Amino acid sequence: MVPVPENGNPPAKLTSGQLLRMSALWFGLQFFWTSALLIVLPGKVREFVPIEHLGGYLSLIKGVGAFVVIAVQLTIGFISDHAWSKLGPRRPFIIYGTVSGCAAVVFFMLAPSYWWLFAAYMLIEATLNVASVPFQSLLPDLVPEKQHSRAGSTMGLLHLTGNLTGLFSLLAMVILFRDDTLSGYKQFLLPAYLILLIGTMLIVVLGIDEKGWRREARKKIGGAVRAIKILPGTIVKFAADSPSFFMTIVNEYRRINLRGHPDILWLMLSRFTVFLGYHSFLTFVKYYADINLDRDKWLASIGIAGEGASAYYGLVAPAMLVFFILGGLAGNFASAPLSERFGKKSVIAGGLIVAGVMDIPLIFTGDVWVAIVSGTVLGAGWGAFLAADWAFACTLMPKSQAGSFMGIWDVSTLLPQIVAPIVAGGLIRDFVFRMNVERLGEHSAEALAHQWILASLLVYFAVSIWLLKYVREPRRGR
Repeated sequence: MVPVPENGNPPAKLTSGQLLRMSALWFGLQFFWTSALLIVLPGKVREFVPIEHLGGYLSLIKGVGAFVVIAVQLTIGFISDHAWSKLGPRRPFIIYGTVSGCAAVVFFMLAPSYWWLFAAYMLIEATLNVASVPFQSLLPDLVPEKQHSRAGSTMGLLHLTGNLTGLFSLLAMVILFRDDTLSGYKQFLLPAYLILLIGTMLIVVLGIDEKGWRREARKKIGGAVRAIKILPGTIVKFAADSPSFFMTIVNEYRRINLRGHPDILWLMLSRFTVFLGYHSFLTFVKYYADINLDRDKWLASIGIAGEGASAYYGLVAPAMLVFFILGGLAGNFASAPLSERFGKKSVIAGGLIVAGVMDIPLIFTGDVWVAIVSGTVLGAGWGAFLAADWAFACTLMPKSQAGSFMGIWDVSTLLPQIVAPIVAGGLIRDFVFRMNVERLGEHSAEALAHQWILASLLVYFAVSIWLLKYVREPRRGR
């Protein structure tokens, strides 16, 4: 069990097992989101809406969902900073958010129409993110600064292995349920979601102990103080002179002095730019695999050929992403020792340079194996970035407002989910396609559009590295 801080001070040192238990929920969350966003959600939307309106309906549900996440995370960040319970300030939200999220997942998987699916998806975004921000705040709460790189690497490990397991589940769906995919989701994925979300949540809740945490108030509240019961056994204190609890939250974020913390502000802008590239890639990776790559040649190379080969076309995109995540795991493992030696900022920049260089072969190749090898090395750069960047943020954000800052920090990941599809899809893909379709034909024009989307990643990574130069690292590497 993670040792309890005394008087608000972090423990002297955590073991690797304690860091793993503290980060376990990442695995369950990423298993769910990887398979749900890549296959389940697009598949169910296709089932419910006319094909000519598919893109609009899919963009609507993802865009509104991202706004729900931003609102929930900013709100719950403040609330968990000011909460008190016998379990501590974070664990009640992790428990209730995950349990109610599982109910929403059941609703999502069994939704009978698009608008029921829409409602279920919004409920998932709201409930699972009630758990997410307090869960992420445990690292700056409990982990000493000298172990932030190790903790970030552990977080990255669980994050990436959750992605990887989710991708393997997609491969299993193609192989086992290629003729009745949605039936396979209900038979296999739904119980897997519930078991992994509840199981990893219990590992976190039982693996830490906030009960004896004697800490000073995270935020000094002037004047009289009121308390409201937000969950069973959990109260939140706020200023009595505020007109409402909602306005207290608004005023809290207005009082946050981001200008007084310019380093984390620049790091957030850098992360925002990187995730514009990531979500551009993720949104179109399936279409890229279908249009730009020679799937028949690759399937023949692994012994699948003939008339039935087309049933296995769905293997290509998940297989590419599996190797991307394997590369990410390698980069993640290298991130902590490299960060300790050279500094987190150098590892972030180095990871982005590697990712940018290996993006170039993806732009021009039509060979699946070349794409897999390039994607694997690109993934290593991504894994190094992911671990070092998150650890760097935990080092820079003030501990007294860790939950509020974590809510703001997550916005830099969430906004790209709205912006990137608009830029990559509407401004790049559709424009390039329309300009070239008469000259090249539909297939070649679409392939060219995907090349331009991949080329945009180079711009995003370059801008992100340039923004990093404004971030000061408190403790440089040896």
